[in-house]
Parts: sequence; C-alpha cells; structure tokens
Amino acid sequence: MTGTTWTDLARWAAARLGLPDDEPVSLGGATGQVFAHGRHVLRTGWSAVLDTELLAAGAASSVVPVPTVLDRVDDPGTGRSVVLQPLLPGSTAYVDESVGERRARRRGEACGHVHRALADLAAPAGLPVAAGLGPGTAPSGMAQSEAALPAPPGLLHLDLHPLNLLLGDDDEVVAVLDWTNTAAGPADLDRARTATVLHLDPEARLIADAPVWRAFVDGWTRVAGLDDVPPVALAWACRYMADDLAARYPAQAIAHLVTAHDRAADGVVALRR
Repeated sequence: MTGTTWTDLARWAAARLGLPDDEPVSLGGATGQVFAHGRHVLRTGWSAVLDTELLAAGAASSVVPVPTVLDRVDDPGTGRSVVLQPLLPGSTAYVDESVGERRARRRGEACGHVHRALADLAAPAGLPVAAGLGPGTAPSGMAQSEAALPAPPGLLHLDLHPLNLLLGDDDEVVAVLDWTNTAAGPADLDRARTATVLHLDPEARLIADAPVWRAFVDGWTRVAGLDDVPPVALAWACRYMADDLAARYPAQAIAHLVTAHDRAADGVVALRR
C-alpha cells in the first residue's frame, strides 16, 4: 500500500473491501485510528494489537454486546491491519447538563452492569497478563506495593469509561468498544481503572461538581461497587493512569495521581472530594 498514516491505511482498506469512494472520517480518540466510512467503521491498527482486541472481544461477546467483525484486511509489509465493523446506532455514555440527573444516573447504572457481566468471565488463552502485576520500575514517587497483586485469568477491558460504552435511546448498552488495553488479571483492576478515570482523570476533575456528572458517577459506582475497590487495586490503577497520561500532561497536572497512589498504598481509598 502507499502512504503511512492511519488515514491512508483506512483509504487503502476501503478500496480493498469494495466500499464506496467516500473519505474516511476520524471518530476521534487518543490514537486517531478509528474511522467512519458511510454505514461502516474502519478500525485500523497494528496487526498483533488487533489480534488481541478481537480475541478479547470475541470472548466477551458471550456476556456483553460488542461490534460485529464483518471483514478484515492485512498489510503484511507494514504489520498493520484494518477491521470492518458496522456503524452502530446510539451515543457514547458521556453525559452533560442536557441529559438531566435522573437519566444520567440511569446511564451510569447501565455502564456499571458491564463490570458485573465481565467480573466472572475467564480470559481466553493467549491474552497477555495486565502490566505491572509483577516486579518492575514504578513511576517516580510511587511505591511498588501493587506488585504483589495476584493475576487470576479474568478477562479485563481496562478502559471502561464513558466514551467506550455505546448506549441506545433506551439507555441500555449497545456495544462495549475499544479493547486495545485488554489483559488478563483480577476483576478488581477493571473496577479500579474505571474509578480512577471517573474521579482522577484531569478532564473528569474539571466537571466533578456538576450535578449531572455526579449522578452519572453515582449510578455507575453503586451498580459496579466502585467504592469497594481494594486499596492495592487502586494503587495499581493510579500507577497505570500515570503511565498512560505522562506523555499528554505535564507532571504537575497529574501529581494528584502520586498522592492517590501513596494513600492507596497505605490502605486508604479516598477518590471522592
């Protein structure tokens, strides 16, 4: 194929798949690797990463809705691939003031049920173990207390946040999206990861006091049991988030993650203001 960008790859794949001659439209996200193309979605990525995503999503499809894979094309020369999926109806779970508190809480509860559905699902063979469960180098100022976490073979999504859950008009989950971070490990890690996203992500902290957002988070928390996350899992999630955000934010903007990590390492879970 010609071109080196993900957009180039999406165009190339659309032609190979015989899709109409439309321009792929980026659906956003941190990586910029997912595109709308008419009534379809083109999910681009490194072939090995997509292999893992599809392995996890296929296993999870027994308990939660995931996008159907319609086709796939591989470019062996670059080690990249494109998966063709339907463009699903609905909207992301994210809420703003236009939604209202009652509906926001209902949408949060729907998201919380995803955690409950995945909690007892075994990880398929071949899924990598979640990063940081064994000895390694922690970010500056963070202790290595979470290294003692066990790693039973549970299927983890590890990015269950409002933009990765698609809800229908009835506020029920239509699809669980973006399995890029998937791994095997204790179910508590998925709950801890979501708890840190909802409370400690810099963007979430800006709207923490908005009534609709509070209702949404309360609904999610109640159903998923996010207030009951073990401190050792929360410490792991703070470290995970610090690693994830380090390239996008200055150290001062995520210094609160070090504080939250250290408190969790001391056995204190205190996410709410």
